[in-house]
Amino acid sequence: MRFILTLASLMSSASTLAQQATEPVVGSHVATNMNALSMIVSLLIVLAVIVAAALVLKRFNIVPTHHSELKVVTSLMVGNKEKIVVVQVGEKQLLLGVTNQQISLLETLDKPICINTQNRQEPNLPANLMNLFKKNTNKTQ
Repeated sequence: MRFILTLASLMSSASTLAQQATEPVVGSHVATNMNALSMIVSLLIVLAVIVAAALVLKRFNIVPTHHSELKVVTSLMVGNKEKIVVVQVGEKQLLLGVTNQQISLLETLDKPICINTQNRQEPNLPANLMNLFKKNTNKTQ
């Protein structure tokens, strides 16, 4: 039924276009209230929303983790973009050095590191956002 309605509307619009094809008017398809400045501002707003969403996802580590045989046991930031990571692969644990350009195997651990996950708290996004909003409102007042 939708197909028939769509086909009928296309046929009627095609006949209307054929009647109006006598003299083309430049820019008639553009909305009259849309100028270049408002279009650029709209584009910048969309880009800002995308960047803000990416920063929030990166900051609060919202990306879901997959349950598999490969998992990060612990990590330690050594510099701005360098860190040391202990990775569990099956029954083995590997100590890796991670930088922007490469990942290096530092050592295969003979004695596995056991991290107590009961004391470790997962980030609570709504609570963290509320704390952030409270700090910002306190600064402005």
